[in-house]
Amino acid sequence: MKRIPVILFFVLLLFNPAFAQDSKEKTGFRENTSISGEWFLGFGYNDNKKLNSFRLKRAYFTIKTRLNDVFSVRYTQDITTDQEGGDIGNVEMRLKYLLLKAKTNDIFFLKDTYLEFGLVHRPWLDYEQKSTGYRVQGKMFSDRYHLLSSADFGVSFAGLIGKKISEEYQEKVSPDYPGRYGSFCFGIYNGGGYHALEYNNNKIVEGRVSLRPLPDIIPGVQFSYSFSRGKSNTETNNADYRLNIFHLSSVSAGHKLMLQYYRGKGGFYDQYISADGYSYSNEGYSGFAELMIPETRFSLFTRYDKLISYQEDEIIQETFIAGLTYRFLKNKVLLNYDRYKYMGVYTRIYEMALEINF
Repeated sequence: MKRIPVILFFVLLLFNPAFAQDSKEKTGFRENTSISGEWFLGFGYNDNKKLNSFRLKRAYFTIKTRLNDVFSVRYTQDITTDQEGGDIGNVEMRLKYLLLKAKTNDIFFLKDTYLEFGLVHRPWLDYEQKSTGYRVQGKMFSDRYHLLSSADFGVSFAGLIGKKISEEYQEKVSPDYPGRYGSFCFGIYNGGGYHALEYNNNKIVEGRVSLRPLPDIIPGVQFSYSFSRGKSNTETNNADYRLNIFHLSSVSAGHKLMLQYYRGKGGFYDQYISADGYSYSNEGYSGFAELMIPETRFSLFTRYDKLISYQEDEIIQETFIAGLTYRFLKNKVLLNYDRYKYMGVYTRIYEMALEINF
């Protein structure tokens, strides 16, 4: 069956329900279903709280089923430890993704395009997490400082720019977002993220474009821009939400280097909003580097973040991270040091973390 054009997707879905069953392939549920998991476990010492503990940092459990050659579904459970309220300390489960995915026709040089509808990926954080590969250590820059969420209720349209880059590059360097000239994602979302109620009728428009300018010379170099426009997820309509991220990445079998600059207003909820409901302006930057040690499974990594919120007084947050990683199978063990500075107060964490993928 040919893939459906983007503009006809909802028309076909609403007015021709049999379309989803019209497939030449009649294989069973088990043949078309995959189950996977990703666990982040740790043991660390927090010198601010004077506390050491074993902990579940995060865990994901995913089921994907291909319904036919056009439609597929995804269910991802997010497992974490409750940090507040009456259930503090309990291991809780909530949905991260619950979506219908539909392949769409190629549009000129846009390839492998698709739509997601439901509880879906937002454009930026999935790209950033897969670029560094260090979600096990902690949240990415824009997530750590509550600038945006990785998933939300809405609709996304995404794909590759050009055909896929060489299989050798995908195997030796990275299989993620393998467009020869880059990739893209755009969508409309509630705005509060997958873990928040909707407090207003505003919707967020968000997008990302990543360009690989010289795929035959330096295939690992990409330039990315991501934006969000709308209102913060509050009951007032005064809180503008603006996000601009400029990102440069260089990746090879021996190194990873990421640099990004952020400028915007507000956040996806009320952390950067005044008492009368207006958004503060913010800016910041982040750098990440990883160097693989030749002929070993070890690597060294480091990251530095700085975020400034221009409130009545400047609120400055800084993070420095460094560590050693050992890889085995598709998994990682890392020893890392995380120093966070907020309002002149330091929090230092010394940690061993384990990432398990299956």
